[in-house]
Amino acid sequence: MTMSMKPAIKPRVRRLPRRAGGFSLVEILVTVVLALLLLVGVARVFLNAKQGYRVQESTSRLQENIRLTVDYFSRTIRLADFWGGVKARDLTILGGTDYTGPGLCSNSWIVDPGSGIVGFQGGAAAPALLPTDCLNGYVPNSDVLALRYANPDVYVTTAALTAGGTALAVNGKFYVRSRVGQRGVLFDATSQGANAVAAIPDNGDIGVQNYQYQTVVFYLQMNDFGRGPVPTLAMLKLRSDRLVSEQLVDGIEMLSFEYGLDTDGNRLVDRYRLAGGVSDWSQVMTVRASFIARGDELDSFSDTQQYPLAGDRCYGPPSSNCALKYSAADARYQRRLVVKEIQLRNRVRG
Repeated sequence: MTMSMKPAIKPRVRRLPRRAGGFSLVEILVTVVLALLLLVGVARVFLNAKQGYRVQESTSRLQENIRLTVDYFSRTIRLADFWGGVKARDLTILGGTDYTGPGLCSNSWIVDPGSGIVGFQGGAAAPALLPTDCLNGYVPNSDVLALRYANPDVYVTTAALTAGGTALAVNGKFYVRSRVGQRGVLFDATSQGANAVAAIPDNGDIGVQNYQYQTVVFYLQMNDFGRGPVPTLAMLKLRSDRLVSEQLVDGIEMLSFEYGLDTDGNRLVDRYRLAGGVSDWSQVMTVRASFIARGDELDSFSDTQQYPLAGDRCYGPPSSNCALKYSAADARYQRRLVVKEIQLRNRVRG
């Protein structure tokens, strides 16, 4: 008798539920932290690169400002004491001191051909010898330079002088009429034009010239261009019947002038003096301009250098022994010292 075999029963295997997809909270937190660290690193690199670019751009502007300042000084100082081919001693003023300025940086001080160049040594306040209220915003301890000359860039005809009128007074109503090598007259073109022509008739002589008279004063002025006060090279310039302030170059922090004197009449410089040491301004043959130009962006360092200026003076940080100092808040600006010597060609050439 054959017995049938029942198939063996397989045990049932209990399967665990499949884990749901995704990250655990710990994994998410680790990922977020790593991402934040990466972003901080990238942001820091970006900010450093941006600041470096801004400082580099500031350096470029600094170099351009230096070039502009040297150009202004060189071009204008060389014109000092030019009177259309005559000496200042051969120049007379028609109508006496015929000046009717309205005040406020306007008086007979402007019309002074006998002083082709005059300097003023800096102090705590603006030089008192200048017209009242001229140097608003004056930067303490910075020097001031005044120049007078007949402007060769503004020439008028004899017919225009004879006609007279207010048309000649657009940029300055004073003019110089001269006969080269002989004599000249300085006059108010709105009232004395015909008299000037009568005093020096041309008779078709090409040696007679008519130039606009100009007075210029260089100084440093604090100006706010929207980012706080900035030391700026400024210029007072004769416009019609008053001196008008013009802002030329920002970032010029300190300004000093030294004057080369010819004391024996051979047209060679014998010694240099600050403005306070010049007793006879007709002896000045050259001007040595020293100025500190600074950038307009704060750098990552603090400037500790001492910059030599004219007259054995120096300009430096608060901790220095220099008589002239910049503030601790300005220590992170880039600076450059520039020294430029400029001849008064109308004196050097005799």
